[in-house]
Amino acid sequence: MTAYATPADLLKRYDARIVGDLVSDTGIKVNRQDLQDHPVLLAVLLDASGEIDASVLQAKRYSTADLAALTGNSLNHLKRITCTIAFGLLWERRPWSDDDDSGRDEAQKRARQQLDSLRKGLTVFDVEANKEAGLPDVKSTSIQRIEANNWTVDQARGHYYPTRRLPNY
Repeated sequence: MTAYATPADLLKRYDARIVGDLVSDTGIKVNRQDLQDHPVLLAVLLDASGEIDASVLQAKRYSTADLAALTGNSLNHLKRITCTIAFGLLWERRPWSDDDDSGRDEAQKRARQQLDSLRKGLTVFDVEANKEAGLPDVKSTSIQRIEANNWTVDQARGHYYPTRRLPNY
C-alpha cells in the first residue's frame, strides 16, 4: 500500500517549517530531512490516498492500477489533490486557536470538489477508457435496413395494421 504522493511532493507544495510544526508532538519543529520518513507525515499521506481511493474507485471508474500508472499532468494533479488533503489532515491534527486559516479551508474545499468531480466523471485523469466513456454512443437503424422494411406497404394500407416495431440494432 503506497500513497499517491511522497513527503517530498508535499514539501514542494507546502512550507517545510509549517509541516515540521504540525507533525511534532514534542513542541520541537521537525527539520526538513527528518520529514522525509516521519511516521505522522507518511500516515496522513496514506489517509489522503485512501480518501481518494474511496472517492474515485466508486462504480469502477478507476482502479488503483490506473491511478498508479498516471504520468505527466494527471500525475501532478493527483499529487496536488493528495497533498492538499494530507495538509488539511495535518492541520486537523494540530489546530491553532489564533488561526486565520489563510485559504487552507478553501483549498480543502476545492480538493474535495475535485474528488467529487472525478467521482461523477465530470473530469477525468488521463486514462483512455475513462476519456472515451463520456462520448455519446448512439446507434440507429441504417438506411439499408429502413429500405428493406418496405414502409410503403404500411402507408398504402391506411394504417389498418399495428405499427411496426424496429428491432434493437
